[in-house]
Amino acid sequence: MLTPLFFPFLLRPCASRLGVSSITNHVRMSQIRTTMLLSNPRVRSLVYWDNPRDSGIVCGSLLVCLLAVRYISLISVIGNLSLALVTATMSFRIYKSVLAAVNKNQEGHPFKAFLDVDIRIPEAQLTSAVENAGARVNGLLAALKAIILVENVVESAKFALGMYLVSYLGALMTGLTLVTLAWAGIFSLPRIYKDNQAKIDEALLPLLSKYEELAGKVSAALPASVTGKKEE
Repeated sequence: MLTPLFFPFLLRPCASRLGVSSITNHVRMSQIRTTMLLSNPRVRSLVYWDNPRDSGIVCGSLLVCLLAVRYISLISVIGNLSLALVTATMSFRIYKSVLAAVNKNQEGHPFKAFLDVDIRIPEAQLTSAVENAGARVNGLLAALKAIILVENVVESAKFALGMYLVSYLGALMTGLTLVTLAWAGIFSLPRIYKDNQAKIDEALLPLLSKYEELAGKVSAALPASVTGKKEE
């Protein structure tokens, strides 16, 4: 049975028989990082809707922003949301101050608990994040160089096919629409897979087996100089 964490094709990369190339390694590392991210208890709790309130706030807030950007400019969205937020907090602060004056008590600042929270990111964590980002960018550049300069014909052909499909996707929808659908999918597909794991595994396992079988046949039909495999 495939892993219950997320979609099988995301967490269980197919065993490629086309040889180890830079782009394949990059894709597999991305899949491993995605698996580690979804293994985080907080992330799992959000995407599986263990706490509907928290998941609804996280999912709904960004979803509303994405939908708003479709109809008005991003600058207007940021300005209006910021204005609404500061207006709400200011009104609440004034209300609590008036209430304290009427009741003749000293309740203090209504947001004191939040003001005492340290939101600074540790420098070590920032440094680590920058180093990881740099490593990913370097890996991506190396992979693109290998693809564009046709180090491996099969990988370059797969990339060309993928970009050909992306061109059709771009004709159907904008990048913002794709991001909106992806965000909605993050908070819906994992739960759907969790509730219907057996049926989805039963449907996808044959497809994965066929893909691996086809990859093996293509690899066997092509010479080692084309696939990039080392001759034994």
